[in-house]
Amino acid sequence: MATKLVSSRRRSVLEIQRSSGIQSIGPIKWTLAFCLMAVFILVYFSLWKGVKSSGKVVWFTATMPYAVLFILLCRGVTLEGSLDGIKYYLYPKWEKLLESDVWIDAATQIFFSLGPGFGTLLALSSYNKFHNNCYRDAIFTSTVNCLTSFLAGFVIFSVLGYMAHMLKKDISNVATDGQGLVFVVYPEAVATMSGSVFWSILFFLMLITLGLDSTVSIQILK
Repeated sequence: MATKLVSSRRRSVLEIQRSSGIQSIGPIKWTLAFCLMAVFILVYFSLWKGVKSSGKVVWFTATMPYAVLFILLCRGVTLEGSLDGIKYYLYPKWEKLLESDVWIDAATQIFFSLGPGFGTLLALSSYNKFHNNCYRDAIFTSTVNCLTSFLAGFVIFSVLGYMAHMLKKDISNVATDGQGLVFVVYPEAVATMSGSVFWSILFFLMLITLGLDSTVSIQILK
């Protein structure tokens, strides 16, 4: 199921089939080009007054995703089959701990979500007071990051359980990782709900704010 959806996305959205190979960039996909331009404009106005303007934007981009997560969680747990998805999420497969790929993926996730070594935290922390309690901030940030990832798991797997129930398939055949989950499988499940337009807008608005938050932080370094 996930493979078919990813293939459909590659053909209908990315139009990979129109390119003859890696040596040919192919024609411009204007819908994606306009979306990219819109992102550049948003980032520009978020940074045009430096940290003063970006600080105000971050108040929205950092808190709004939490509100959306709680809303999507409340909706997800009311769907048929959601409990099966949550059980699949919480039930550990201990033998996976012996696989090196699991530890590599976990380390990648932590480094990406916390951002140590990228310079963003160093640049932002330079605006702190000289005697700021950095130890407290580090513990708080790490804890919130872990809890956020844990909460997001409930949001995702409750909907995956619903999709598996609807398709009468095992959750392992529905779930996928990477971009396929965020841009293909989850939106496909949301599209089958009542009020799908509203839930889709909420979900993608959350993704936009998360991406904007990360992009603004990176651009501060420049």
